[in-house]
Amino acid sequence: MILYNFVDLKLSCVVVFQCWPQEFLSQFSMAASQQHLYGQYVSLDDPTALVDMAYAYLRYRRPKIGVFLDMNCNQTERAIEKTSQIRFFNQHHYWLIYDERSDMSRFYKLFQDANLSVDTHLTFMVPREDQMGMRNLSRSFYMAFDVYNNGWLIGGKLNISSNFELSCGKEGCYKSKFLTDLHKRSLTGNREALRDVVMRVAVVVTRYDLDAPPEEINNFLLTQEDFHIDPLARLGFQVLRLLQESLYTNVSYTYYDRWTDVEYTGGIVGSLVNETADLTSAPFFMSANRFRFLSSLAATGDFRSVCMFRTPRNSGMHGGVFLEPFSTKVWILFGCILILAGVLLWLAFFMEYHEMERYIRTYIPSLLTTCLISFGSACAQSSFLIPHSWGGRMAFISLSIITFIMYNYYTSVVVSSLLGSPVKSKIRSLRELADSDLEVGLEPLPYTYTYLNFSSLPDVQYFVRTKITSKKNSESLWYSASDGIIKMRLKPGFVFVFETSTGYNLIERMYDAHEICDLNEILFRSDTLLATHLHRNSSYKEIVRMKIIRILETGVHSKHRRQWVRTHLNCFSNNFVINVGLEYTAPLFLMLLCGYGLVLILLLFEIVWNRWEMKAERLSSYEPVS
Repeated sequence: MILYNFVDLKLSCVVVFQCWPQEFLSQFSMAASQQHLYGQYVSLDDPTALVDMAYAYLRYRRPKIGVFLDMNCNQTERAIEKTSQIRFFNQHHYWLIYDERSDMSRFYKLFQDANLSVDTHLTFMVPREDQMGMRNLSRSFYMAFDVYNNGWLIGGKLNISSNFELSCGKEGCYKSKFLTDLHKRSLTGNREALRDVVMRVAVVVTRYDLDAPPEEINNFLLTQEDFHIDPLARLGFQVLRLLQESLYTNVSYTYYDRWTDVEYTGGIVGSLVNETADLTSAPFFMSANRFRFLSSLAATGDFRSVCMFRTPRNSGMHGGVFLEPFSTKVWILFGCILILAGVLLWLAFFMEYHEMERYIRTYIPSLLTTCLISFGSACAQSSFLIPHSWGGRMAFISLSIITFIMYNYYTSVVVSSLLGSPVKSKIRSLRELADSDLEVGLEPLPYTYTYLNFSSLPDVQYFVRTKITSKKNSESLWYSASDGIIKMRLKPGFVFVFETSTGYNLIERMYDAHEICDLNEILFRSDTLLATHLHRNSSYKEIVRMKIIRILETGVHSKHRRQWVRTHLNCFSNNFVINVGLEYTAPLFLMLLCGYGLVLILLLFEIVWNRWEMKAERLSSYEPVS
């Protein structure tokens, strides 16, 4: 009977607490070795057998260990008491307890206050007489009971359910009869309703007064309005209510104003680590240090923190856009055409002055003048000097047509370049942002404080040194989500660091479509999945995992998530207006000023040169004639 149960569970390591005669123990050991069972045998007749019981017998580096306990030994009650204290009635130990006397009342008395859990594997077996009320000498019959507790520490009651009958003979054992439907479902499926316990839940609320009555806090977390206020906590609480309904359990809430203080202390994470809470209302991300205490069950959220700002007006000040319509070769060729046209116009004026008497010309324009006429035509300027001959006029008309086409193509390309799309900043990383002269503001969130103070990333530490600790009044850097986003809208170049589930809702409510397209986004920290966690030794891990996966598969979680969390901002490129101010033509005005300066210098030089020539002529006119 004993070997059949452990072999049926596919176990290879067994600890036997017994008080058998040596001869029977030898026979059992030989039979166990034939079944490839490694056995460790502990005599309960030895007063020192239970000293350091956990480390001596039960702490094997195996996922499953079979444990047999004889109820008819002297130290049975002590063994049960010590096992309850060290919490070894759990999913890692498959207990088989046998009572030759079939004393159910004694068993109930011993295990009524034992620290059993919902994942306890405990089978209680007693002998059963045959249908005639007599013991069969050729076969033995046993009745098996499934024993567990939904959570003794949180008010659970002892559950004892008849499972099956076992018939054993010389040829072996087999299950002769199933007494209930337990065999039709898994162990977790049979125990998924936790009606008799009150589960302890750690609830995080970062945007409400924790001194308020619990009813008011719960109403705030359940309300379906103001989705930008504490969305992660409120979404998590509403999913928790779905989980509570699927577990058929009662809950008691403890409220916290943060997820954690440092890694695994404080907040809802700390309460889960020190086992003062069975569940948390909101998911959180896993870290290496938390793996020592917690187990991740399923991804039920995501976390994204960004630095966002509107493009500063002066970020588009560059002169390259006015040279981009034509390549270098085209500019050179166009310049040569203008010079050639200036030469042809000069030849036309020359021929009219010397060869065509009917065209009265009092003077011939200089070559520089005709080149200026050609350049003025390229700039859509007219001229008071026009050739009178047919050939000259055809040359002038050809020049006007060529420059008209080039001028219109050039202006259309420049305008489309300036108005085609919003100008974006070239800042793409947190370090580049730290090196810029942009003003920074942050949303005062607990996890932002923790990330800034304890992150080991060089870029984050550099950002803290340059943008936060270097400021005289660092308190002025912190803004509420609404105030920071309003300032970001009114002051292009102001950088605001916020969590997207809160900020995206506000931006969609406050910003125009073209203002959304003007936003620049930099990741403040890498995108992280948030997962529901339980303590690594929690007895509810499998049940909660099964329920959460079911909630995810039905789509109820996705419905709530779409309502509470915005994952991106929509930019409709056809609905925005780009205002091109004079700052975009600043390079041209600079070139104009430089040109005026150069012209003034040349004018002064020409005046000085002219006066020098006039003075030289006067001096030469007074020289005596020899």
